[in-house]
Amino acid sequence: MLEAASRRFGADLEIRWHAFELRPEPAPLPDPDSDYISEHWENRVLPMAAERGLAMRIPRKQIRSRRALQAAVFAQEQGQFPEFDRLVFRARFEDDADISDRDVLTRLAVAAGLDADAMAYALKSNAYAERLAEDGALAQAIGINGVPAALVGAATDDLAEFVSNAEPVVGAVPEQWMLDAIDRVLRGDGGRLRLRPRL
Repeated sequence: MLEAASRRFGADLEIRWHAFELRPEPAPLPDPDSDYISEHWENRVLPMAAERGLAMRIPRKQIRSRRALQAAVFAQEQGQFPEFDRLVFRARFEDDADISDRDVLTRLAVAAGLDADAMAYALKSNAYAERLAEDGALAQAIGINGVPAALVGAATDDLAEFVSNAEPVVGAVPEQWMLDAIDRVLRGDGGRLRLRPRL
């Protein structure tokens, strides 16, 4: 969805990615054989993936995302986030790889042109724990409790102002919803929906 938005809007679009840990410890991980997972994937995720030309399958390995999110922050700092993000997505949803495993992540780092030893050290030292905590607190403050979620708004350094005026695009929605939200912001129309910030 963001790739399509980048192609359409080019330099008019700035994307700021933030980490969101969906099920941090000690939250239980869902059973991959549960009716909920089967229904959710069969009726929502897989049809949306097919519509967008994505190859996805229901993951059999239930994992925590913290280590992969820290690796993504590392890739972001190195200017290689888009490529690393694509590789992690494919590893998780096409290959059912354990993206909480350091060895898997360092192999993906090499494929993305990153320094695998530097990433391994960052993961081992838990270098981005504070950044993840900050992003988690931000999500809670602005009312985001799941992914995917995006706020689309005019650029400003004032976070409270941005959140107050941004349009939320939440859930696995049609790509056009995101494109329309960006188009409204660029035209100065403002968003049609609002989140209530607790900043």
